[in-house]
Amino acid sequence: MSRQRPSGLRLPVVDFLDTSVLVEILDVPHMNGHRAEVLKEMDARLKAKVRFVLPTATVIETGNHVFQIKDGASRRSRAAEFMSMLRKTALREAPWVLHERTWDGAFLTRLCDGGVTNMDMAEHAVRQQLGAGDLSIVAERDLYASRAQARVRIWTLEATMGTWAELSS
Repeated sequence: MSRQRPSGLRLPVVDFLDTSVLVEILDVPHMNGHRAEVLKEMDARLKAKVRFVLPTATVIETGNHVFQIKDGASRRSRAAEFMSMLRKTALREAPWVLHERTWDGAFLTRLCDGGVTNMDMAEHAVRQQLGAGDLSIVAERDLYASRAQARVRIWTLEATMGTWAELSS
């Protein structure tokens, strides 16, 4: 069920990019098995006027994956491309924007509480559900959605994260 504007028009759609999607776009070795499908889907979403947001955790986790590439030449190539992506994001030339918000006490509380997942961080750890990075993406999406007149989702390729990709109406 999608939220609608009072006039009956559909709300714009905003997708937060999960690390599982960004590593495909960046073409990180051994994490790029669905790259062609992701690029095709991204093109379709852009044509459908979906807006993209790059969460903080996605930047950090993607950078960690790049820095762990075994082959030095590939690591350098992907790091240079990643740096280019980040610079384009800073200059607002990327197909996504950075969610510019601060990590304050209220955000950390949301993170510890697990956002809309109804499980706090410790319960996620016990059940081996979402890690701190994924929980921060959920909490960041929730914060963005609380301030935006939009349908806000998380675009992920991970089944567990997909459980919380859509906000319930």
